[in-house]
Amino acid sequence: MFGFNRKKPAIEGPIEFSLEAEIGRPASEVYRLIDVADPGFRQVLLGHSVAPVVGDDNCFDMVLNEMPDVTFHLRVVEAVRNRRLQLECTISPTVGNLRKSVETHIIEPRGDDACHITLVTEATFSDGLSDGELAEEIAMMSAAVHNDLIKLAIHAEDGTDAVLRFEEEQWS
Repeated sequence: MFGFNRKKPAIEGPIEFSLEAEIGRPASEVYRLIDVADPGFRQVLLGHSVAPVVGDDNCFDMVLNEMPDVTFHLRVVEAVRNRRLQLECTISPTVGNLRKSVETHIIEPRGDDACHITLVTEATFSDGLSDGELAEEIAMMSAAVHNDLIKLAIHAEDGTDAVLRFEEEQWS
């Protein structure tokens, strides 16, 4: 009657996903690929649309070729050139149960020609998901974060064409 016996979700709030990789390219080159404000941003190099939001230097709208009716609203939360970049992303219209994500790339130079990168993604999902639905969302987000880091490393080390081949292989 008062909600005392209502089942609480196993996990509340954002769920964190964290992965690390060594990339055989300088920190400055890797940073450029993740910097949404840079013309060398990897999504731009892959042919997707990224445009600054008029009147807000920290916000960008991105539309992926595969999802032309969906806009990813990106807000730069923190940017320390060649060291750290944090982006908040909301999607409209919403897709599935993901409500918001905050992606943090932490880059540690390893000499002049390599770096270590840590990718931490905090994902906020819809309220009221069953345990099974939440487990499914966690599995999909875990795979997406893993793929994102792999594609960043491929892009940095082997270029845009290599990423496009990797994506093509994933879908075939």
